[in-house]
Amino acid sequence: MASTLLSLPLELRELIYENLFSSYTVRHGFGRASSSNSNRTAILQICKQIHHEAWRFLPLNIQFHFRGTEAMLETLLSVDQPVVTRIRHIRVKAFPFPLYANGHVDYYPTYYFSNALSLLPGLHLERLVVEDCFHGFALLDGWRDVVTYMDIEALLKSDAWKELQYITPNTDFITSGYDHRRRRVAQPENWNALLQERDGETSGAEVQMFITPEPSNSDMPRDAITARPWSAKPGHEVMQNFRIAGPDQDLKGEARIVARRGKKARYIQTGLSEKKTWSQLKEKGFTREDWVPYYNDMADAVGWIYGGWGRRLHLANMALS
Repeated sequence: MASTLLSLPLELRELIYENLFSSYTVRHGFGRASSSNSNRTAILQICKQIHHEAWRFLPLNIQFHFRGTEAMLETLLSVDQPVVTRIRHIRVKAFPFPLYANGHVDYYPTYYFSNALSLLPGLHLERLVVEDCFHGFALLDGWRDVVTYMDIEALLKSDAWKELQYITPNTDFITSGYDHRRRRVAQPENWNALLQERDGETSGAEVQMFITPEPSNSDMPRDAITARPWSAKPGHEVMQNFRIAGPDQDLKGEARIVARRGKKARYIQTGLSEKKTWSQLKEKGFTREDWVPYYNDMADAVGWIYGGWGRRLHLANMALS
């Protein structure tokens, strides 16, 4: 096989390596290994020349899929930075992450997923797909709608990605009337303006929202419904004045926020070079004064996810999925 492959021009061999690894997904944190892709890396063992040619295309094309933020940090902080700088595609469920810097395991601050990106200097992804962790776990408290909204906004202000896709299973993050801080505004036009302010109005930077509406009847298959552009005003404004609600305000379904940086935008993550493992950073005194933790008025609401009932539900979901 080696002689046959090496008889091809180098340009064709590189296209083969790129195509081979582009359909390769590495899953971390799911509790069991996926064997469906294991044969794709066998090409690296054929001979030294093919290994030398092909390995460069592996991190550039594979898809990393992380069960949660800590799985991402544990994995990427364990490899050399040159590997991190070559990764281009990540999908992750964006759980907040804890730091035990105050020495108390019964209480600890939890931080935005976007802060986790700053622990990975040199990261510059072609596509970052983020799954909303606050909905879909049977959590009924209205605070989660506000936190999802703030999570999206924090990511739009962050670096490390050229294209960002944020997926949430419903529209409550914008249409819910629960927003005691009144910080939500009509979207996507305001997020679009935010990104254009970062990269320039003529840079091509944009933020769009799409919705895959729930089936109109139970017999309609879910995959037969296509995503459509969507916009909405914050729920508390609509509650105060129902006349401002547009025709899309009452739509329910999976929402996807898609953001693209401008053509000449520098999106590489400069980050913090701590040169420590995730375990060391989490438990041995790492603190950042400029990081703003999640807070609810009465409690650290996201800390509640990581303790007690919410944590057990998270573990149960991992075991069953």
